[in-house]
Amino acid sequence: METFQMEIDKETKKCTFRTSQGNYWALVAHGGIQSTATEVSANTMFAVEWFGHKVALKANNGKYICTKKNGQLLAVSDTIGEDEQLTLKLINRPMLILRGENGFICHHKNSNTLDASRSIYDIFTLQHSNGAYHIKGVDGQFWYVNSAGLVCSDGEAPEDFTLELLEHGRLAIRGKNGKYLRGDQGGTLKGDGLSLSSSALWEY
Repeated sequence: METFQMEIDKETKKCTFRTSQGNYWALVAHGGIQSTATEVSANTMFAVEWFGHKVALKANNGKYICTKKNGQLLAVSDTIGEDEQLTLKLINRPMLILRGENGFICHHKNSNTLDASRSIYDIFTLQHSNGAYHIKGVDGQFWYVNSAGLVCSDGEAPEDFTLELLEHGRLAIRGKNGKYLRGDQGGTLKGDGLSLSSSALWEY
């Protein structure tokens, strides 16, 4: 009952949320949100805004969804406060294969960095942690961003990364420094992207 399929519309980049029974979340009268719709429409589309470990959802009436004390969801808020921030937990993505505009992400042969332009891929493991994710290689070591802004894959302890599902089939990843992971000109994965660009979008 608490698990929903999130589908991103290719044109609007808005999301629908589908229940296990096949119905969609929908905006109904007085800002109510109910899982009653059987077809996709403007009222079943929600804009997702990403805030690190949390997300906010804006309904078709231009209002943000908030949680009421009785557990009800209502799209009645003009601004984003604590009641409008939700935690989104991906549960069907334990394995991660990422492809950027120049190729796949793969371990570098001779160092602890990661290549972002390879024709072959490595499979990484995604672990959810309180709204963030830890990314682990086949050797059981974790990704982290070092002081030079390079993404390394030999961490003993997990480091938080946040995922932003921005387009149909594409996501962005931010390091704990708040910067986007991107492939640089030399094909190396870096955690220093200040803004969202094509080099920071990954097919998954």
